Amino acid sequence: MRLLWPGRTGRNGGRERSRLLGASAAFALTASLLAIPLPAAAAEVPLAPTNLMSHGKPCATGESRPWVLTDTPVLAATQQHPTPGKQSLTTFFYWWPLGGTRNETDVLSQSSGNPSGVSQAIPEGRLTDGSSYVWQARTFDGAAFGPWSVKCQFTVDLTPPPAPGGVTSSDYPTEGLHSGVGVPGVFEVTAPTTGAEDIAGYEYSFDSTTSGTYVAARAKDHGATFTVAPEHAGDNTLSVWSKDRAGRRSTPFTYIFTVRAPAGPAAEWTFDETGDAADLTAHGNTAVLAGGATHTDGRGGTGTALSLDGVSAFAATNGPVRAPNPDTGTMTKVRTDHTFTVTARVKPASIGAGEVAAVSQDGALTSAYVLGQSGDRWTFRMAASDTDAPASATVSSDAAATTGKWTHLAGVYDSVTHQLRLYVNGVRQSSTATLEGGFRATGPVAIGRAKAAGAATGFLSGALDDVRVYDYAETDSHLTGFAAPLQPTITFPDGDTVSQGGKLTVRFDAGGDTNVTRFRYSVGDLSLSDTAEPEVPGGPITISIDAGTVTGERGIYAVAEDEAGRRSQMTRGTYTVEGQSGQVRVTGMVLDGITSLPVAGATVTLEPAGLSTVTGADGRFAFDGFPPGTYTLFATTGGACPRSGSTTLDIDGRGAWADLYADPPESGCSAG
Repeated sequence: MRLLWPGRTGRNGGRERSRLLGASAAFALTASLLAIPLPAAAAEVPLAPTNLMSHGKPCATGESRPWVLTDTPVLAATQQHPTPGKQSLTTFFYWWPLGGTRNETDVLSQSSGNPSGVSQAIPEGRLTDGSSYVWQARTFDGAAFGPWSVKCQFTVDLTPPPAPGGVTSSDYPTEGLHSGVGVPGVFEVTAPTTGAEDIAGYEYSFDSTTSGTYVAARAKDHGATFTVAPEHAGDNTLSVWSKDRAGRRSTPFTYIFTVRAPAGPAAEWTFDETGDAADLTAHGNTAVLAGGATHTDGRGGTGTALSLDGVSAFAATNGPVRAPNPDTGTMTKVRTDHTFTVTARVKPASIGAGEVAAVSQDGALTSAYVLGQSGDRWTFRMAASDTDAPASATVSSDAAATTGKWTHLAGVYDSVTHQLRLYVNGVRQSSTATLEGGFRATGPVAIGRAKAAGAATGFLSGALDDVRVYDYAETDSHLTGFAAPLQPTITFPDGDTVSQGGKLTVRFDAGGDTNVTRFRYSVGDLSLSDTAEPEVPGGPITISIDAGTVTGERGIYAVAEDEAGRRSQMTRGTYTVEGQSGQVRVTGMVLDGITSLPVAGATVTLEPAGLSTVTGADGRFAFDGFPPGTYTLFATTGGACPRSGSTTLDIDGRGAWADLYADPPESGCSAG
């Protein structure tokens, strides 16, 4: 529609009148809108509480509701207001029995800032053991309440569950000696006779009352089965606790059984023979040398080791290793799908990029395990299946593999946990792996090679020695001991006789074992307080010691030590100190002729030297400063029944020791 001002016509005049009329209408509409009153802006209220916690456990309902082990649980939440200036907020916590309704009696509150965490503990006596409750919270800002939080639930559990009904094991019965250390056994837990339906699972532990390994209860009978290997010989105490859905433990049920001492390896080869390697365990697992395998010097020049060319040389048994069952004596194969340990001492001539085997066991197509080296690391690998290209689990060494020195390797597979462990020179490596699958190898144990896609591979170049296979998990302490250096030799290059007050030349030798970096030694005692370091690892060192003034036979003691501080067994060397200018020494002890106990305060004389002394509290005496010759020692005691004794000695330049027995008179006397 078009509106025109009266009296104005024409084209241009029509457009002007239209603009004026539109402006007038807009003014009128604006005026009318301003005349209508607007509603006030809605006031902001607190937000619904968040981060709800039932005694430290996240909010949940239904079957997921948490159990609380107290009748005064703490209800907690975070309160917040959208207006930062609202710094005084109060949150109210309401609770009521499951199936009931919210009320104004069971309520607590706490005031704090914005935002902030708030919490309150339900007072004692307001909750019932075994009952479930609902709770909810909302926040007040002094003027208005905010919306309700979501609902949470919890169940109160104040009563520990009953103890297990019993524990049994056909592998480790309570009577007699059974199986062995590191050999897994199956244990059956019987559910409690009452309250079994509340049992979620069980915890078990050897020789501990503080913590255990958890196993879930079966839904059908609420019992459980677990497999575990005892870690020490003798009596083992297995503690088993029931555990309810709240996480509360019962009193323990204890099961005591006795374990045989470790049976030792199922097979062991040291390659000290001129031909094939005999099994030192006498279990008949001979390792036949093949492909040009020969012998070389063993570690520290002790015995011989297997020498391999890295091309075709190896040694192998004629099938799986066998060992007698510790309970029945029946020869039983060591299984690669059960717990086992394999160890070897290896001295590679080179480190390559591919996998090289120290020890393995053949399947039809692949090795069930390979202990050796891959790339620049020592490794222990197990195949998941006997196929051409199986999946594998591998643990690797922390440090790089080395050439030209002996390294002790040990691989352990635990069939209970399916975990692989690798030890290098007795130290467990940090790498971990879990085998998914695995298989029972039926082929020979191969030393110095592996098998892949049906063909021999991974030939080792270098030397191998001290190979062992166990049908259990060898302990950390034993594996550490295998890595210790060999005993050093002690020799006296200038002879083992020295004059009183002189110097004695002593030589310590590690036999070329480059793991040895020092010798610790002591003279006359076992303190090993002195140190001697060879110029190069594994080399000998010659030292000079003071002979001292005490004549006679003396001892010097030494051990070899490697860079990690592992020590060999002790070696004792003996030498003789002679008196100066023909002067010698005699020492000894006076003993009671009836009891053989030391006699203190006895008078001892040496004739014809004309020397006399009195024994000390330990019954000992000593004379020195007289020439070699034939002498007689006399001993007498005082008291109501004097005792006496004598002995004649030919004393040379090395001196002598004498035990002198003091006997009562032949006519007898009263005790005195």
